[in-house]
Amino acid sequence: MSESKHLTAPDPQETGWPKGVPYIIGNEGCERYSYYGMRAILYLYVVHLYEHVEKLAQDAAGTEATRVVHDFGAAVYALPMIGALIADRLLGKYHTILWLSAVYSLGHLVLSLTEGTFWGLYLGLGLIAVGSGGIKPCVSAHVGDQFGEGNWHLLQKIYQIFYFIINFGSFFATILTPWTREYFGWTVAFAVPGVLMFIATVVFWMGRNTFVHVPAKPGGMLGLLDVLSGSCLFFAMWFPIFSPTDLIASPTRYICCPIFLVAGYVLFKIRQQKKPDDGFLAVLDCAVLNALGFQKNRPSLEDRFGRDPIDGAIALFKIMSIFVFIAVFWALFDQHSSTWIRQATMMNLAVDLPFLGQMTLTADQIPALNPLMVMILIPICSACYSLIGATGIQVTPLRRMTVGMFVASFAFVMVATIQGWIDAGSTTGTKVSILWQVIPYLIITTAEVLVSITGLEFAYSQAPKRMKSLVMGFWLLTVAIGNKLVVLLTGFKNLALVDFFWVFAALMAAAGFSFAIRSKFYTTREFSQ
Repeated sequence: MSESKHLTAPDPQETGWPKGVPYIIGNEGCERYSYYGMRAILYLYVVHLYEHVEKLAQDAAGTEATRVVHDFGAAVYALPMIGALIADRLLGKYHTILWLSAVYSLGHLVLSLTEGTFWGLYLGLGLIAVGSGGIKPCVSAHVGDQFGEGNWHLLQKIYQIFYFIINFGSFFATILTPWTREYFGWTVAFAVPGVLMFIATVVFWMGRNTFVHVPAKPGGMLGLLDVLSGSCLFFAMWFPIFSPTDLIASPTRYICCPIFLVAGYVLFKIRQQKKPDDGFLAVLDCAVLNALGFQKNRPSLEDRFGRDPIDGAIALFKIMSIFVFIAVFWALFDQHSSTWIRQATMMNLAVDLPFLGQMTLTADQIPALNPLMVMILIPICSACYSLIGATGIQVTPLRRMTVGMFVASFAFVMVATIQGWIDAGSTTGTKVSILWQVIPYLIITTAEVLVSITGLEFAYSQAPKRMKSLVMGFWLLTVAIGNKLVVLLTGFKNLALVDFFWVFAALMAAAGFSFAIRSKFYTTREFSQ
């Protein structure tokens, strides 16, 4: 079936579930298993490489592995800016998801076939970052595209199902992939997530004739210029901030920055000459030129663009002033895939479980507690919001997020305390039980529900209609910045792990106080679709 025969908008008479939903849900379940399965064993794999290839000591290998894992996380959550551009401006969501999923699958294949090599590690992670990061802003938006006026009431339910399948896939991937590694080795452990990603791609392709294909705008040459200019401007920021610290030398990253900046601006100007745009960059460019006195006797911003684009640009800057503090939260949260696993390797992993007897877990299985607790805590937190609201206290998104940031700080107080016990026990040969890690996992997952899920709601409601994808891209960018903060602090080689945890606890508390002050002066304005 040709592209022209696909629906470009949902049928307003359709009142039931869209026919493409099962393919999207099946795709998401397989994709999340592949990503979280790979990430579950990534930290220990990188430690293994540094110990056996580079011959580093255990502590040094752990530090280097933390850096690699968080450099990778930064790339995964920074690249959605490019994926959103390609989907919205050039190829459309369906083709962007399909082709980048193929890149994603190739990354898993490389990791599986190049066991024991650093070049295979970096190439595989690079391909996965491009694939996973590129499709990340597209999939959830593609879900919403399937619903029209007649079945709009089902939208909230499909996103609940969507979030459930993400955590469902994450839980089983984090439990089973370390077990696969334990019994069959690294090659098979990386291959299984790759197979799941390939299945995810095939399932998505099978739904091609049932999906609503919202076309990219403007598409064609204008869309290509939008992607090229936006990508260059993004990479001007990428090289000094997000590029991996051990792959690109400092002089190179700072030389690349002005080159990409100039190239992006020139391409932007060429695009504007072909057909003027009233998007965020156009408004910002005009405002800066006016402020510098380069556009005298020209129409004012409001006369040129109208009020809505200007209000949208102002709203975006206000939202970014809130987002800047959230990056610290992600710096803490994402360590459950790195430093918390490192801590778990030092603990007694034998546990007595009801009905199952004694079991010996692996350190990289412990993060499975997070998705399991998410599925339990979401309804509990929702009930708490209702109970507090019934007392007359407004449970606003910003208040929930403020509480969540202090809760996250307390989680790191707990892991720092546990690390102190571990260090004290190392002199006597006494190991601390892994069950103590359940407490910080419960605390950090509570913080996730308060900050992450609430933050998505806040970002979507505060984003102007035409900038919702862009705002979601900036939201994901806070995750990337948080990961780079972890990389920055791993550069302090003499910082003991217990002190590393205390530093992050203090940083999170400071960010929480700053966030509370900024929230006090933030005036909400909701932009509904």
